[in-house]
Amino acid sequence: VFRPEGCYHIFKARIDGSGLTQLTDGPFNDFDPCFLPSGRIAFISSRSGGQCRCGARPLPTFTLHGMMSDGSDVIQLSWHDTNEWHPSVDNAGMLVYTRWDYIDRDSDVAHHLWRCYPDGRDPRSPHGNYPDVRESRPWMEMSLRAVPGSTNYVGVSAPHHGEAYGSLVLVDLNQREDGKTG
Repeated sequence: VFRPEGCYHIFKARIDGSGLTQLTDGPFNDFDPCFLPSGRIAFISSRSGGQCRCGARPLPTFTLHGMMSDGSDVIQLSWHDTNEWHPSVDNAGMLVYTRWDYIDRDSDVAHHLWRCYPDGRDPRSPHGNYPDVRESRPWMEMSLRAVPGSTNYVGVSAPHHGEAYGSLVLVDLNQREDGKTG
């Protein structure tokens, strides 16, 4: 049952707090906005209507969406069917986010960095979900941000089904992993 007080929506305001404007509405949870190079806004939403496969009760899934900076032209950017979180833009202008990708993968060590173009095209995980030693890497890499002047990312190491806080980790995509030889 929709309750306006039970949904998260996206707002914007000037730096001094004036001009508060609500950008999203309806029976959806919308959160984690970030501005894209084009001026559009990427955000996470339950608008796709998916349901989480993990758990005893129906839970909505949250995936990438986009809109104009005035809240118009809301579109779905990701067609993935499990959760995504914390979008940001990296130094190459790509959209970076965490995706829970446990389809044909380990259910726990599978919440890692994904990248796509700002319009949602070509989503890829630049590093895999199968570490040589399962306990040698974070189970979740959350709140990923590009390190300025670098191809590396800093993120938060978090547990499976945990909160988005923990130790900081440096994700270096040039490091060997997952049985790769080069």
